[in-house]
Amino acid sequence: MNIDEFQGLVGSAIADPDFERIQLSLREPNIFRALAISRREIRHSNFLAYLFDPHENHGLRDIVLRKFLRDIFADTRAEGRTLFDADILDLREIEIRREWRNIDLLIILQEDVIAIENKVDSTDHSNQLARYRKIIEDSFQGKRHHFVYLTPFGNDPDDQSESDFWMNYSYIQIAEILERILTLYHESFAEKVLHYLRDYLTTLKRELLMNDDLNDLAVKVYQSHRAAFDFIFENRPDPASQLYPFFEKAIVDAGFVMGSRNKGYARFSSKKLFDSLPRSGRGWPDHEQFLIEVDYYWYKKSVVVKAVIAPGDDALRERLLDAVSDLPLYSKPKGKQWMSFYIKKFTFVAEEVASEEEPEIKKKIGKIVSDIRADADEILKAIEGALN
Repeated sequence: MNIDEFQGLVGSAIADPDFERIQLSLREPNIFRALAISRREIRHSNFLAYLFDPHENHGLRDIVLRKFLRDIFADTRAEGRTLFDADILDLREIEIRREWRNIDLLIILQEDVIAIENKVDSTDHSNQLARYRKIIEDSFQGKRHHFVYLTPFGNDPDDQSESDFWMNYSYIQIAEILERILTLYHESFAEKVLHYLRDYLTTLKRELLMNDDLNDLAVKVYQSHRAAFDFIFENRPDPASQLYPFFEKAIVDAGFVMGSRNKGYARFSSKKLFDSLPRSGRGWPDHEQFLIEVDYYWYKKSVVVKAVIAPGDDALRERLLDAVSDLPLYSKPKGKQWMSFYIKKFTFVAEEVASEEEPEIKKKIGKIVSDIRADADEILKAIEGALN
């Protein structure tokens, strides 16, 4: 693509009325966007604590909390409660705690206590759900105990042994509660409060759940002007794009072959597997069935390396899993669709590394690749041997 072609593509995108609509929408003030709340668990927990508290100055009384309790008590894991109880509970003596004993959000009622573990970009780890559950059971004897695992899309905990206790709840459901309130009660509350609710709802849908009308419009504009946006995105100076070439070079220099590329991920395999494995996977752009994946961007303070079997041909997935199940580094996959049987973490803050001098970046990324090379070779050779 020469410069004249690029200018023509960009000019066409800028002249698109839908592109202008996106620009105008993004210029609208939003307090939560200004505070960069979208992916920060602590700030989400703070605002939810504010909304749940009937005694706060928002004027919403107990409406948000009761709607939330209906959802929780409707779950079969809410022992001794039904959704009908949510409307008759006495909430006058409610207490809400933040970060008590490291538990994100705690709602204490006369006869019940609800512990909420809030996960936006991270997952549970280090047996924390079992530890938190024991803290609640020991500290609030005589009350009913309810445990809520809050994620954007209602994922199950990584610790599957805790799934019988922790109810998976989603920000989709939070958004539905707010939409209902804005629809039914918009004439009952102060305009300032409604403005905050609308801003928060927009933030949830647009930046966390990615299901706002503006997201759909962005997809439409992207599809119409894909070449221009792909080129711009590939040259966007953010840590993900800045660091990818360093990971790619270190991985290729180690003798591997790069796989599907997404922002913040460096994926690889061996040439032999690329040539022999069917492209029957569902999820990665190039439809690979198996890759070793380096997530260096989305975890805030870590690089996470995983050996991943993608959704796809079930028979092939079982063959791949059987091929590695006897390896010392194998661990039973926690997911059912995306099966990760090997995980290794390294301390790594993408924004900080990207700001360093090139030799230092090469050194840090080179060490990570060097540290996983033996494990990667062992995994790839096991799979190659099983497919012969």
